[in-house]
Amino acid sequence: MKKNIQTLRTIFSEPNVFKKFYSKEATKLKASTNLEKIYKGEKQNFDKIVFKKENIEDIIKEVKFDYYYFNEGKKNKYKDIPLNIAILNESDIPPYKPVDDKLHYSILENDLKIISTDKNNGACSIGLYVKCGSRYEEINNNINEQGMSVMVENMAFHSTAHLSHLRIIKSLEKIGASVMCNAFREHIVYTCECLQEHLPIVINLLIGNVLFPRFLSWEMKNNVNRLNIMRQKLFENSEVYITELLHNTAWYNNTLGNKLYVCESNIENYTADNIRNFMLKHFSPKNMTLVGVNIAHEELTKWTARAFQDYVAIPYSGPTKEVTPKYTGGFISVEDKNNKKTYIAIAYETMGGWKSHDMITLTVLQTLMGGGGSFSTGGPGKGMYSRLFLNVLNNCNFVESCMSFSTQHSDSGLFGLYFTGEPASTTDIIKTMATEFHKMDKITDEELERAKKSLKGFIWMSLEYKSILMEDIARQMMIMNRILSGRELCDAIDAVTKEDINRVVKQFLKTKPTVVVYGNISYSPYYDEICKMLA
Repeated sequence: MKKNIQTLRTIFSEPNVFKKFYSKEATKLKASTNLEKIYKGEKQNFDKIVFKKENIEDIIKEVKFDYYYFNEGKKNKYKDIPLNIAILNESDIPPYKPVDDKLHYSILENDLKIISTDKNNGACSIGLYVKCGSRYEEINNNINEQGMSVMVENMAFHSTAHLSHLRIIKSLEKIGASVMCNAFREHIVYTCECLQEHLPIVINLLIGNVLFPRFLSWEMKNNVNRLNIMRQKLFENSEVYITELLHNTAWYNNTLGNKLYVCESNIENYTADNIRNFMLKHFSPKNMTLVGVNIAHEELTKWTARAFQDYVAIPYSGPTKEVTPKYTGGFISVEDKNNKKTYIAIAYETMGGWKSHDMITLTVLQTLMGGGGSFSTGGPGKGMYSRLFLNVLNNCNFVESCMSFSTQHSDSGLFGLYFTGEPASTTDIIKTMATEFHKMDKITDEELERAKKSLKGFIWMSLEYKSILMEDIARQMMIMNRILSGRELCDAIDAVTKEDINRVVKQFLKTKPTVVVYGNISYSPYYDEICKMLA
């Protein structure tokens, strides 16, 4: 799942019937479409939702939930019925309802954007996305916000002004809902999965947690060790840690290079006042996007408006300060005595990030390069016909696994290769990586067509995952203020040419490389020597 999300990082919605859309005539028509025109498109239109005063007693009647009493529940009337006997009659089956997976847009009076799609699934997913993350943490002589995003994540779904931590947990347990908070480089997301009928409860719990966290001293004291555990888990996961090292090195001590964990020296800043002040700077409704999947738009907007209308939300203090990332590149080697392999990641800066239509070209290039492991089995779906598999894994026995990656942010990104192999072959691995980098601008029509078809198929399948769909909707809306549909995205993929790929490859190869060597680093060359190999 994590690999799927990282591979796409492109928002697409409104899936149409695959066979109907991909007729030969339609494919010819799309191939001539201008890529930049598709990507920029028009801005979305939002329906304005005005707050209205309602009687609280009437609202409570709509909520099917007992807030204060927890009973043992009703006896299961199907307990003694064997599986070979049907328990439903034809009259019990609800009538067929065609799926309307179009996106619906609304904006509250306080400027909170709400986007939803309903695919007639009983379980819904809701995500409240805040444009705030480690990128926006200020670190200078006067202020040190390092790790504040992770601290916010650490204290999510604890006591609020309305409910204690115990009451929140018990309420979620009773309705069988699951909640989560995750901090990333450019956003923080609060997510919840539950049955549609429990939407009124989870919306209020979600928004109450964002607007009115109490940060009680004893709860913070009990959770301080979790910051160390989160950092330690990141260090123990090789792939995640190497991704972190790549960012820290590529944008050294600025914006996207800010650490996505709390440094041991910054634990002392873990105070209620510091976290609250950080939230006051970023957690205004205008800085948020609420996304719902498998939920009726009218219900979502109604209960969200009710959750906000009686409270004074954090006032909007202007756009979040966008400091342009300063790409530095460079080299870092980290020894892991418990790891006998050598992990090497080499990346170059890509310009524009999500705001550039070149992101689609880079995604096609990543699919074309592909990758895998030495012990991969299966057909084309396992990447057996990708360039790295054919050129590297089939010919270089010193490479254990290899893959290409494209990590894009709002205005900058990285494209690179990640190889694993025996320590004694470190130099050979780097030379092989250099060879593949310089072959990227020499692709065949067959390779390009295969990559396009593979990517489009992968997109339509991935759209079935609620988490991917929800995240991509929110990120595109926060970054570009519009959402590419599945049709538009596939148009853009078909519009990518060999000239587009040649151009972006030559462009990023001109930048300074970022090199990370992890694990057994005994055979690692100097950075200058690596640069000579890459040149």
